[in-house]
Amino acid sequence: KADETIQELKDEGLVKTLLRSDKQIVLFYRDTGVECTVQEEFQEQWNMISVKEISEQDIENYLKRVGIATMEGYGLKKANNKKKPSKRKRNVKMLNSHLDAKMLKEFD
Repeated sequence: KADETIQELKDEGLVKTLLRSDKQIVLFYRDTGVECTVQEEFQEQWNMISVKEISEQDIENYLKRVGIATMEGYGLKKANNKKKPSKRKRNVKMLNSHLDAKMLKEFD
């Protein structure tokens, strides 16, 4: 039933699906209430600009200079893949050598 509902929403254009490399499907909701049109002149200018030669650091520095904040704290965070050192159990026999012989009694 869920597959049918998703297919209906895809046919209506309200949901966009994306198949990830691990074979999971990701759904994106397309809110038609906030759509806007972009002027064709702007689209042409946008496509003319190439930033392939510019490094990420140079782009970030430029944005800081002109007062535009980057999206640094908003995206995916890198996982800390450091392993914690494992605590080894020591195979030491516990002896009651700290107790006096007077304190220790044997029970039969």
